Amino acid sequence: MIRLPFRILGFVLIVAGFVALVIDGTRSIAGQRLIATALSDTWRAVHLDSLTQAEAWLRQAGPPWVWDPVVLTLIGLPAAAVGLGLGALLMWIGRSRAPQIGVIGRR
Repeated sequence: MIRLPFRILGFVLIVAGFVALVIDGTRSIAGQRLIATALSDTWRAVHLDSLTQAEAWLRQAGPPWVWDPVVLTLIGLPAAAVGLGLGALLMWIGRSRAPQIGVIGRR
């Protein structure tokens, strides 16, 4: 029952990562150089206020090392890589378990 939300969210993140990959690809072709948009730039373009609120909340609620090295490193990565990687991880978590042949137990 809990696997379905993981799979849906994973699928949405994979689609968003693929869209970011296509956008970066077209920008790279047009600019004749490799362009990879960072997750922070995408987040700012979508909703700037939530980024500043998340920063304020993490600085207040968490230890000081959470925002500066951890979150800043994560949001500095390319948006396509984060979307595809996190989506694949969530799809893997929400996968159906393979039936075990010969094991008597729950169905």
